[in-house]
Amino acid sequence: MKGEGELKSRYIFWALGILVLALIAVGIWSMSSRAYSAENLLEASYQKAFYNLLDEVNTVNILLSKSLVTSSDSQRIMLLTSIWHEAEKARSSLASLPLGSRDMTNLQKFFAQLGDFCNTLAKKVSFNETITEREWNILKQFKKNTQNLNRYLRELADDVARGRVNWEKGSFAQGMSRRVGQVMADKFVAIDQRLKEEAPTITYDGPFSDHVEEIKPKAISGRAITEQDAVEIGRKFIDNPQKVRYDVSVTARTRGLIHAYTLNFTRAGTDNIEIVMDVSRQGGHVIWFLNSRDVKQQKIDIEAAVDKAKKFIEARGYKNMEATGSLRENNSLTVTFAYKQGDVLIYPDFVKVKVALDNGEIIGFDALGYLTNHTTRKIPEFKISQEQVRETFSRRLDVRRIRKVVIPDEAMKERFCYEVDANLEDERYLIYINAQNGREEQVLKVVETDRGTMTM
Repeated sequence: MKGEGELKSRYIFWALGILVLALIAVGIWSMSSRAYSAENLLEASYQKAFYNLLDEVNTVNILLSKSLVTSSDSQRIMLLTSIWHEAEKARSSLASLPLGSRDMTNLQKFFAQLGDFCNTLAKKVSFNETITEREWNILKQFKKNTQNLNRYLRELADDVARGRVNWEKGSFAQGMSRRVGQVMADKFVAIDQRLKEEAPTITYDGPFSDHVEEIKPKAISGRAITEQDAVEIGRKFIDNPQKVRYDVSVTARTRGLIHAYTLNFTRAGTDNIEIVMDVSRQGGHVIWFLNSRDVKQQKIDIEAAVDKAKKFIEARGYKNMEATGSLRENNSLTVTFAYKQGDVLIYPDFVKVKVALDNGEIIGFDALGYLTNHTTRKIPEFKISQEQVRETFSRRLDVRRIRKVVIPDEAMKERFCYEVDANLEDERYLIYINAQNGREEQVLKVVETDRGTMTM
């Protein structure tokens, strides 16, 4: 009986062992199956993005051809607007392709400029303005570039269809089917570079125009300064009512829109960085600074904080500045000021000042907008009168105020406008009317919150 019990125990042990192995095998198979399914889904999404891109480029090519031959303005507006939408879809499809660290800057820029340029032309036609010969030539060049791009992508699609380039096993992804993946990614890099060589530099009234990327700051002047100069400028510029002793050092040389020295302020005897600041290497202009100290409670009111901010910038040479808005957060208040030339408020020339609400200390400052844009403008004659503007809106809105302003458009060009501050029942709006032609340039909705005033 004992032998039978041992034998039975062995059978049970082996049966359990086999069962465990079977369960492990099923688990491995299940995991492998799920991974394979996930990989297939991922692969399918890559294929979809690629063929969507191919279809979108082909559609753009057809739409461009039609826009060049139609004689109907309404048809041209629809075609140009459709090109804009298709170009944006192409940008999205390109971004969905996992090309690793490959840089597709030229392709992305091409689609951005193509769509934006066509949108700009559509707006121009809608205003009954004439498309210039230069703009027609740019549109023809875009058509030529799109035809070439369409051909390159179709050649790549043919390679995929004939098996010369495989889509399996994440061929785009790094580390999976690496040799095949490099073939696909490298082909896109080659297309990107060919487009760079073929597509010209274009300048037009849009945010993706090449001239927008080449903006030179207008208010940066003076001699080149040394690191020691920057340290002395920084020490004098900050607000330091508590007379804190700081050790100041230059930690970097930045190369942005404005080349600058980056300064760190640490409390004497510690390693804690309390203030960071950028000072321009030409002229020694303080671009921005931020004091990271904790502000635990509010002791001064908003009006006093705005007054502190205004006195701070005036003492540092920023004259004729008017507060245009404020935002309260974490016991501090950020006040925005815009420059005023005569009776015209110049919105592009702005500075932001952050005030601690515990003691009124200035803990933040940003003058990049002012340093980039500030210059003395030649104010043109406003051909539309305030009375005409008021009459236009007073029939349907409660007009609170109308004032002369300068605003930037999407292409960073300045527009001389009337700012109409008006209410529709209990909702507030800012409406900008071009003072030269009466065209409505922009509409903003004003949202009042317990933190401050925001526009949308």
